[in-house]
Amino acid sequence: MGSLLLILIIAVAIFVGVASKKYYDKPYIVNFGIALMMALLVIQTFQMTPIGGLGYAAIALCSVAFVFQLVLGIKNMKTVS
Repeated sequence: MGSLLLILIIAVAIFVGVASKKYYDKPYIVNFGIALMMALLVIQTFQMTPIGGLGYAAIALCSVAFVFQLVLGIKNMKTVS
């Protein structure tokens, strides 16, 4: 499961990089991609044992970034459509 999760994180990061250039007129695709990447990073951090202070900081920051990107994606989807 750990290797699959790391491969998914890398794949989503590559997708976000490509989508930022290819789907310039549809920013919500990039926002949702970044939100997915943040969610995967939170899941990966929860799998660490033991979770230290830096792990909790990563969980908190990635969770906040997930929410912001999700809200921006929904907002951009409404304005573009």
